[in-house]
Amino acid sequence: AQKNLTKAERHFKKAISLGLNMKHDLAMAKLSLAGIVMQKRRKREATTLINEAKKLDKQNMLADQIKLMQQQLKKI
Repeated sequence: AQKNLTKAERHFKKAISLGLNMKHDLAMAKLSLAGIVMQKRRKREATTLINEAKKLDKQNMLADQIKLMQQQLKKI
């Protein structure tokens, strides 16, 4: 994901579309994809993905990462 954002974005979208067994895995994939689209300056899409990840994160395992990404999104 750090070298080729377009390729990473394609792989994350494929993983999400194929479906992941655990909700927290799906939340992590959506959060990672949000980070990629945020770097590409697609704020609306990143916001949607972060909100979806937040809904999937029932045990608040990703709460800190979600909060950090929301703060970074405000800077765009």
